[in-house]
Amino acid sequence: MPYKIGLISTHGTGKTALAGLLEGELKRRGLEAIALPEIAQEARKRGLPINEETRLEAQIWILHRQFAQEIDYAFPRPSGPRYQVLICDRGPDNYCYLACRFGEDSYALNMTLGHLKKFPYHRLYFLPIVENNLADNKTRSLDHSFQREIDKLIRNFLQKHRLEFIELPQPKKDDHFRNAWLKLILNQTLTDLNYPSSYFIS
Repeated sequence: MPYKIGLISTHGTGKTALAGLLEGELKRRGLEAIALPEIAQEARKRGLPINEETRLEAQIWILHRQFAQEIDYAFPRPSGPRYQVLICDRGPDNYCYLACRFGEDSYALNMTLGHLKKFPYHRLYFLPIVENNLADNKTRSLDHSFQREIDKLIRNFLQKHRLEFIELPQPKKDDHFRNAWLKLILNQTLTDLNYPSSYFIS
């Protein structure tokens, strides 16, 4: 099984950009890595409602697709690369969007916790809300109160289910490309995979 990284948080914190940067840095070091996209974008393209106006079936669909995608890329394929590192744009935090709208759902919760147990992440990284960082990407809500509500639900979910995670620090104002986050995750990944320090970002 490949080494699996989960980038989790409310929307608008920079997960997708960070996943792409991390994929590039790992590939530059000779590792077969891939950043798996957030499923909410696919849901939006299919006409499924998300964010504050989502429907239960839409959120169930997102959870199924997210976890199926992770399983799909975890196993060797007849053709193509055998990935050493999967970088997941989201993970168990997707459940919190469902819970925000509909409350606890036993089916979705059991699916989420079951996936975490059967196909665990080696590391979960929690991205904090960065002030005034809600950009209109045509997918997620621009409501700051909704963003903060999801942040709180994810934190409560992680605490309630005793999920280990590393919270990334607030970036400095001049760190536009989140180099501190990239360094922390890259070096931790290479450490876990027993790569020498010459591969690290200094």
